[in-house]
Amino acid sequence: MNRHFATLYTFSYMAIGCFTPLIAQYLSDIGLDGTQIGTVTATGTLVAIFAVALWGRIYNRSSAKARVIELLCLGAIVFNAILMVSSSIIPVIILFGLMYFFQSPVMSLVDSYTVLGEYDNFGGKRAWGAAGFAAGVFIAGKLADVISLSCIFSLYEICFAITIVVLILIHRRFHNGANAEPEIHVDKSKKYADLCKSRRVVQIIICAFFLGGTNVANNTYFSFLYIQGGGTTAGVGLCMLLMVGSEVPFMSWSKSLSDRFTMEKVLLAAMIISVIRFCLYGLGLPWWALMIMFFTQGAVNGIILVEFVRCATKYAPEGCSSLAISAYYIIGSNISTIICQFAGGIILDVFGAAGVYMFFGLFNLAGVILYFIFGLYKSNNVKTNVKKIAK
Repeated sequence: MNRHFATLYTFSYMAIGCFTPLIAQYLSDIGLDGTQIGTVTATGTLVAIFAVALWGRIYNRSSAKARVIELLCLGAIVFNAILMVSSSIIPVIILFGLMYFFQSPVMSLVDSYTVLGEYDNFGGKRAWGAAGFAAGVFIAGKLADVISLSCIFSLYEICFAITIVVLILIHRRFHNGANAEPEIHVDKSKKYADLCKSRRVVQIIICAFFLGGTNVANNTYFSFLYIQGGGTTAGVGLCMLLMVGSEVPFMSWSKSLSDRFTMEKVLLAAMIISVIRFCLYGLGLPWWALMIMFFTQGAVNGIILVEFVRCATKYAPEGCSSLAISAYYIIGSNISTIICQFAGGIILDVFGAAGVYMFFGLFNLAGVILYFIFGLYKSNNVKTNVKKIAK
């Protein structure tokens, strides 16, 4: 079963890797300016807030959880195909939003499907998502140079189609006698408001708000920074391959590091590195310096993308684990991304790509300060709400 989840993560994240880092360049090619690009991407993320909340509740109540994710992948494929033949700003905004209505919950629900089943091995499986994203960025960058930027649409659709096939295989195996779907303790009567019973979960999500959006928006604006630093479109693909690829070992090491230093302290270290990283980017480094610093993304994303999910799950009230993960994505990722994408587009027009990244660094710094104020760096040993599957 491990290989099925590894494949699930690989292709679901490869779809995003093929598409997200180069969509801004594609939108620029069809005539949109920086503010319009920021508006399009921010609109998609605005829709994602409601989509993740809605589909999170549907998923929480569903007895066929794999089917919910399959439906989302199919919807994303359909609207991505329609978006490919649109070029006017209004249709692009509408279609991008509709695509995100289906695409955005996929990541949180794949995490829920995995982390709630095999909590202790989550980092190792999530690492395959980073590997898939890196491969998607590299392949899309190479093909975009040879063919055209429009190839990102076909790659996106192919990867999500494979994701659907993998989910069908997982679902069949779960329903094949002894390999029944894992029993996850979920109270279907729970609501998002119940998460407020845990002050620590609320504080964790608030801090995640100042980290998650910048790391997602980086996928949109890094190509501008790299090209303004003298790089090429193909170089963007190679650099992001190294950057996202560096997340894989850190995700695999995350549990060992957390066991040794506590997940709270490991998270703090990753957050501080993120501040330093983006502030250095804000100095307007040349492309080769950005290439040299590739490993800093692994030290940041490789930790926070695993440990924020694990923290939210660890401190969630009984029966609210999947809702805690959805809430983390809604606030710590989607709402944060709206601000970073929209503000990034405006700053890009006025101050250039370097200004965007200086803003990102200061935004991250606010999260670090709050993390200290809340005292989240102090370990709080609680009994996890997650049941492990018997091997």
